[in-house]
Amino acid sequence: MRIKKSDLSHLSDEETAVFGMLSYICNELNVFSRLLTLSGEKENDGAPVRFARDLQHHVVLRTLSSRLFEAYEFISEVGKKAQGINSDIFSLFQRSATEIEKLGASNSRSINRNIRNETSFHYKYRDALKNAKSLPEDADASIYLNELDGNTYFVLGESMMFFERLRRFSKADKKFENPELLAEEWLSWSLDIVRLVKKLLADVFDIVLDRLDTKIRKTHYYVKPGMVAESDSAFAPVFLRSAQ
Repeated sequence: MRIKKSDLSHLSDEETAVFGMLSYICNELNVFSRLLTLSGEKENDGAPVRFARDLQHHVVLRTLSSRLFEAYEFISEVGKKAQGINSDIFSLFQRSATEIEKLGASNSRSINRNIRNETSFHYKYRDALKNAKSLPEDADASIYLNELDGNTYFVLGESMMFFERLRRFSKADKKFENPELLAEEWLSWSLDIVRLVKKLLADVFDIVLDRLDTKIRKTHYYVKPGMVAESDSAFAPVFLRSAQ
């Protein structure tokens, strides 16, 4: 479906803004969801390989989770601003904002917010100091060096800034004394936000489509084989090999 902004002339600037931002959010969620799937290989590798593989997965997961927090904030904001927005579109945002508020009351939002603020989007000395003080003496601080930067890893960073932050969260709430329960709650909340955002975009898209003077048509495009992977078996490479 090829259209230009001029085809959306029936939308106000405010409606174009919310439709465009929802589209942007879903684009990012789709990319990160795909990368998360491709980084989820779970083989019983040796310590250096296992760490590199898990690190790649965790970086994608943390980034996706942080983007979901931003989506949460965006929907909550628009759900309070009606000026210039069609009543049908605004009611969709209000409904989603209500659902968002219910999700926001859970501990999972706190987990998500802390991951965003302290491990994903901000590098704060005070957060590093908190984790350094509470990090157990037997925490892994290994260093794996390679001539290619992409293959070099410093385990202390992940141990201190990610795992120790999760451990401190677990320690503060007895419900999450088992780290696996904390991870499940965090993932469940994230998936709920993904579903909510995608449903909201689909509903807004239906309204936009009804006003468009064009029809959706099925089209085929050629894609090089190297750009396609099987979703249930492929995984993203973890290491680089020199081309020389």
